[in-house]
Amino acid sequence: MIPLSHTLVALKPARQAALQAIMTVEESRSRGARLPALPHARTFLRVLTGSSRINTAVAQRIPGLNWEPKNRLCSLKQVEEALDRLIATKGEHCPLPLSVDVQAELFPEVIHTRTDRRMQREKIAFTRKMRREDRALEHRWLLRQNLLGQAVTELNFQSPETISAWYTRWADEFDARELAHGFWQWRTRFASLKPLEWLRDSDEPLYAVIHEIRFIVRDTPAHVRDAERWQVPNKLMDRSRG
Repeated sequence: MIPLSHTLVALKPARQAALQAIMTVEESRSRGARLPALPHARTFLRVLTGSSRINTAVAQRIPGLNWEPKNRLCSLKQVEEALDRLIATKGEHCPLPLSVDVQAELFPEVIHTRTDRRMQREKIAFTRKMRREDRALEHRWLLRQNLLGQAVTELNFQSPETISAWYTRWADEFDARELAHGFWQWRTRFASLKPLEWLRDSDEPLYAVIHEIRFIVRDTPAHVRDAERWQVPNKLMDRSRG
């Protein structure tokens, strides 16, 4: 803490009186001197106002208190006791009937420290929240990638005759662009789908390509369709059992 004599900014009278009260009481205790009741409050009042006893005039000189003579919610005695507690704890405890305005006037560093702590807690809470959201987002992304992998795996068991059903199954889960890469790799297995290349080159959407396949299948000779059915892995397994 910078000594008062070395500070560049003059302290407000009330704050200076509070600090002086703390030092005076601590020095008296270290000497073993007998202290009066509510020593911090009375020393503070004496330094600030010249009177160690609180009354309406004295109370009205305490910044932030805004004391009204007709106040019936609390007594000046209660104010004095709360003031002693506030100063004795160096601003850490601000009991009623004192307001935070009094605390801010006498011990602004406590308010600033608490504000900094609150902001730090909020920052930590926000960081934790963002980490949770990032983990949840990553988890959803992994689940989606796994599901997309399942869709691509199912392509291995599709023929030109069943690809429309495959697309219908997965079109609600994925955008056509997500399915397109796996689809075009699958297409290379079937000679009958060679005419689709121009649709790929013209960047036609996948649903339009799937629609075109129906007409290709319809016009494909039966022996070609039969041969392409046997290119599907489960069909080959069936034939090996035969």
